[in-house]
Amino acid sequence: MEKIEKPISTKVPTQYGELWFYAFKIDDQEIVAIINKKNIKKTANVRLHSCCFTSEIFGSLKCDCALQLEYFMSLMSKNRDQNYLLIYFLNHEGRGIGLFNKLKAYEVQRKLGLDTYQANEYLGFPHDVRDYSPSVKILRYFGIEEIILHSNNPDKANFLIKNGFVVRIKKIFIKPHSKHALNYLIAKVEKGNHLIKSEIDALTNNKNNESGKKILI
Repeated sequence: MEKIEKPISTKVPTQYGELWFYAFKIDDQEIVAIINKKNIKKTANVRLHSCCFTSEIFGSLKCDCALQLEYFMSLMSKNRDQNYLLIYFLNHEGRGIGLFNKLKAYEVQRKLGLDTYQANEYLGFPHDVRDYSPSVKILRYFGIEEIILHSNNPDKANFLIKNGFVVRIKKIFIKPHSKHALNYLIAKVEKGNHLIKSEIDALTNNKNNESGKKILI
């Protein structure tokens, strides 16, 4: 049985305007929820976002995590007439394997030329070990029933649907800023079934036409 402590909340001035920050403790996990209004209910734009220390703090170009987070936060700021909720998982670094193992996976990728999923396999980890179950408690705490899910990951949508939510996916695609991030997105499409195949195909076809060379995965 999940142990849930009463959340702590405060209004914080940010570069995206004033936002409400909630800190939840669920089974001793600390999870942050950020909303753009004090009172949201029933229908909301939602993102389940996994912490990415390397890109969000230090600007790593190996993924698009920071770009997605910044984009969603900008939507929260612009669309004040709509309900927005970000659930930020502090313990999801490296798709759940932790920062230590994530950096091990980075080194394996660098030395052996593996993609993000192959590196996990090489180190003996599953492709993804993230647990989204705390989000159910958080969504119900805010009274959310219908979700516009800002994500390219069908697993997140299926998880929420199985837990009784009405879900519509709104894809997030931002042109990657580096070849590393592009290759990361290609792997997510091919091995993670992310819903941006047409966008990636268009991007890689354009690059192939410009360079006359195939992009290395």
